[in-house]
Amino acid sequence: MNFFKYAFSTSNAASKSIGLIFTSLFICVFALRPSFAQTFPAKTVTIVVPFTPAGGADNLARILVPRLSSLWGQSVIVEYKAGASGQIGADFVSRANPDGYTLLMATTAVINDKNVSKFTGVSLVSADAYVLVVHPSLPVNNAADLITYAKANPKKLSFGSSGIGAASHLSGELFKARAGVDMLHLPYKGTGPALNDLLANHIQLMFAPTQTAMAQIQTGRIKAIGVTGTKSIEALPNVPPITNSGLAGYEAIGWFGLLAHANTPNDIVKKLHDDIQRVMNMPEVRKAMHEKGAEPGSLSASEFTSFIKQEQSKWTKLMKDANIVIE
Repeated sequence: MNFFKYAFSTSNAASKSIGLIFTSLFICVFALRPSFAQTFPAKTVTIVVPFTPAGGADNLARILVPRLSSLWGQSVIVEYKAGASGQIGADFVSRANPDGYTLLMATTAVINDKNVSKFTGVSLVSADAYVLVVHPSLPVNNAADLITYAKANPKKLSFGSSGIGAASHLSGELFKARAGVDMLHLPYKGTGPALNDLLANHIQLMFAPTQTAMAQIQTGRIKAIGVTGTKSIEALPNVPPITNSGLAGYEAIGWFGLLAHANTPNDIVKKLHDDIQRVMNMPEVRKAMHEKGAEPGSLSASEFTSFIKQEQSKWTKLMKDANIVIE
């Protein structure tokens, strides 16, 4: 009997020892194994801009690209996939490998109720008021003048945007609804082409990202008559908010941010966010963004994802009320 007790206790002790050895080896292997985030990125990172060059998304991406490339020691490239109000570029990123190497420079237009679940927020780059700009030939000096002129000339004014559902479009639709005016909307593949037509007086106005319109405002080729936020912006301190022109409660913010595939590992998303935030905190980057009228974002990745869903919900209601459909 004592022999069996001894044999059992010896066997049990040996099993425990073997178990501890395997557990220790398991822990050591995973402790020594570098995480994906520690080695990321190990190859070229692509930022997809879903609009044509020279628009707000492109301008901001171009500020970040050389600094990220220097920080990572890897190439960072911009790839344009314009069309369908940003949906072509968004679809491309949603089908890419969920490894963090293909990012989307998204805007208000790109994320809607059909695709919001396909992405995760990485970093809010900027969320700013847009500027209401008109061709100098239009006899208006502020938003109140524009409302008066539009009411006296129904359906004779055209405003351009970077596409159906874009912030540049929805800002105008909100203006139309609140002011009770009728203006024709003309969608383009980006704010750059829309701005070119405004300069040529093929359209009379647009609600543009400040970073897109600033150079032309400074040269006097277009005239800024209002901003879509609730207060003036640093880059255009003498341009009043549209809400001051009798449209109480009018506010439209256009955001730009980097998104990744929804299934991207959390540690990669965190690495991307932290590095992008590090770049945006560089004095020269902040200066470049401020000069273009953009305020660097500071939300965490999870806060940015929540922000996107809130904005998407707000604009979905406006689009439903105005019978706006994104193809």
